[in-house]
Amino acid sequence: MNIVYHASDSFAKVTGTSIVSIFENNKDIDKINVYVIEKNFTEDNKKKMEQLADKYNRKIIFIPMPDINKSEHLHLKKIKEKWIFDSYCRLFLDKLLPEEVEKVLYLDGDVLNTGSLKELWNLDMGESSAAAVIDCLGEKYYELLGLEKNARYCNSGVILFNLDKWRKDCMGDKVRKYVHDNNGYVFFMEQTVFNAVMQGKIKILHPKYNTYSMMQTMSYEDLMKLRNVKRFYKKNEIEEAINNPILVHMTSSFWIVNRPWYKKTTHPMQEEYKIYAELTPWDDPMEEDKRNYKKKIIDGIVQCMPKNIVIKLVSIIYNNSRVKKIQKEALLYRR
Repeated sequence: MNIVYHASDSFAKVTGTSIVSIFENNKDIDKINVYVIEKNFTEDNKKKMEQLADKYNRKIIFIPMPDINKSEHLHLKKIKEKWIFDSYCRLFLDKLLPEEVEKVLYLDGDVLNTGSLKELWNLDMGESSAAAVIDCLGEKYYELLGLEKNARYCNSGVILFNLDKWRKDCMGDKVRKYVHDNNGYVFFMEQTVFNAVMQGKIKILHPKYNTYSMMQTMSYEDLMKLRNVKRFYKKNEIEEAINNPILVHMTSSFWIVNRPWYKKTTHPMQEEYKIYAELTPWDDPMEEDKRNYKKKIIDGIVQCMPKNIVIKLVSIIYNNSRVKKIQKEALLYRR
């Protein structure tokens, strides 16, 4: 089994916790190779990850993270200062990983494994070069992307790649062409590109393989209202994912104070995360609250407001204001 992450040094502890959760829940798998495409990892953090691998008789391979925007001649535009293009590395794993790697499971560092990955790894992918879980996206965003009616917009935090087919289909060239055709402006970063170049061809996974935080913190009905969703899973499938998740994507949400690796958090995975974090070599794997005063005030107000009002307000912002903003940016930067 091949697993791959890409992460900066500041996310090493969280990624290490994800790795130990895989080792703990897949002891019956003979061989697990973990590739970490790292950005400026300290030698200390590398040693700690190697200690993890040695403890479980597994293998960790570090690959220096390239400037993917430069090395792949993407010419992406940095519209906002906080935009970092490292996430595009997952779309070029065919080049970044050794040629003998024909299949790999990509995971974001904030994904926790809570069950066996054997069934997922042995999945028959058919003619698909990638398999993923549908993201909860409103129809207006499908229109913005120009996705076909049979397409499903998927979350890029968990992707099972058939790298052999990805290479044969020259997907890297298609990624590059899409970015160039849009003059370097892409909203939702690599996730949008992934869905655009793979539309209608992604093998859809059960949501238990990428159970993200909104599924855990909102009712199915509220989630549908919030995002104005039409192309999504049935209620019973989401309930199955919540009750028996395999890969939990610990994303942020307006309804949650901090993510589970912070000492002060309301995240539903806080206790389970702590169990795995304490199995890592880091002395203090839990982090202090880093929210500024303004963020704390906003979080406090949201927590005090009636949930139905918060959902209505966020829905207006998400389905209207945000869409208009993206449309304006696209007109400006895609000229």
